Amino acid sequence: MHSFADLLLLSGILATAVYSDLRWHRIPNWLSLLGLVAGLALQTLANGAHGMVSGLLGAGVGLACFAPFYLLRAMGAGDVKLLAAVGSFMGPEGAFYAAMCSLLAGGAGAIGYVLWRVVRAAISTLVQEGLAAVGASALVAAGIARRDRLPFALPIAVGGMAAWWYEIESSGVATWLRGGHT
Repeated sequence: MHSFADLLLLSGILATAVYSDLRWHRIPNWLSLLGLVAGLALQTLANGAHGMVSGLLGAGVGLACFAPFYLLRAMGAGDVKLLAAVGSFMGPEGAFYAAMCSLLAGGAGAIGYVLWRVVRAAISTLVQEGLAAVGASALVAAGIARRDRLPFALPIAVGGMAAWWYEIESSGVATWLRGGHT
């Protein structure tokens, strides 16, 4: 079971990674390393050797889930290392859920980004050139938007927090907090 302090520390690491990725398109190695070490330390403090193994397995699952995307050049190395850090906090099952939720959040974000670029281009073209040019402008905007590399720390943060919440919900803690019975 994770503590509130674990959640705060992981949230702070993820928030810093999101800021850095949005601002500079980089997730610093020191931040991922800090996350990995902190996750392993907290796991070990809470559960001893079993916690250390769980944290290491979680980091490994995080690496394994995102490494293919890195090898295909669809994701940066910083994103892979950040998910490994998340996995060290959450263990192997939590790392897997975090990866899946991150991919869903990233996919939704990418679709939203392409749609935003298309709508923005279509409206701009409509105002400047008229209705006849809107279709071509929207297609060009969609093509350009699909080639853009989007910072992935935000989807990893969303996916990590969603997986964290899932673990809390499935453990019965959320029901207990709402005043129900487990």
